[in-house]
Amino acid sequence: METGLILAFGVALIKGFQSIYQRKNAVETDEFVTAWSSRVFGVPVLLAAMIYTGLPEVTLGFFLLVVPQSLVIALTSILIAKAYKESDASIVTPMFAISPILVLGTSFLMLGETPSILGVVGVTLVALGAYVLKSGVEGDLLEPLRRLWDEKGVQIILVVILIYSVTANLDKVGVNMSSPILWPLTVYTLSSLFMFPVMVRNSGDWRNKITTDWKPLAFLGASGGVAVILQMTAIKLTLVSYVVSIKRLSIPLTVLLSYIYLDETDEFWYRIAGAVLMAAGALLIYF
Repeated sequence: METGLILAFGVALIKGFQSIYQRKNAVETDEFVTAWSSRVFGVPVLLAAMIYTGLPEVTLGFFLLVVPQSLVIALTSILIAKAYKESDASIVTPMFAISPILVLGTSFLMLGETPSILGVVGVTLVALGAYVLKSGVEGDLLEPLRRLWDEKGVQIILVVILIYSVTANLDKVGVNMSSPILWPLTVYTLSSLFMFPVMVRNSGDWRNKITTDWKPLAFLGASGGVAVILQMTAIKLTLVSYVVSIKRLSIPLTVLLSYIYLDETDEFWYRIAGAVLMAAGALLIYF
């Protein structure tokens, strides 16, 4: 289990550095181009890893699972883009914090995974800390919840989170059917194909956007390819709910890195309070 948690923390590190890199390099292209590019530029990394490790044997069940999974992943990317257009990011983003708690339930129902009592408390603390960190610094701690009934963007994100709580478990099924490399390689390839016409339709001058920002987009995609290999390996080794929770540590890592590299000090200690909750939760999961 410890190896899986260490790999999940590696994912959090990569996600934290990605966030800082994106802000420092002022990558301001739209959500559709970013989502599509993150998969397309991740494919070469996954393909290289696949060539190195070799192609595993797969059954028909693999293809029956990976095609709808890829379609759903493409759909959620579109829904996320729509949510951020409908509502402010300060209201939408905190809702992602509840995903580890939902995964606790779905992983038990779908995979029979049963975390320890300390693990459940740890996952809950991570979710609570993430919510405090992402919502409290913007003002009213309960504002995102109050907006649940009248903000379309928040409602859309709740649908996305529910979908994620299922697809996270299907990732484990897919990895066990194939490998931690073949599964994400296939999902990335198919989802990018599904998303391409949507990007073309919704992103004006998409060619110029990719050409202008191709270097940072390529870096974000390639590092994302490395992260997804670590993540898929982690869920093969430990509980899905633990991996999803540890991955959320990218949030306090981003806060710390923002303080170090971007000199962002606004509400720093308030952010640290949320980070401490998340760190305490991570320690409970580990031990």
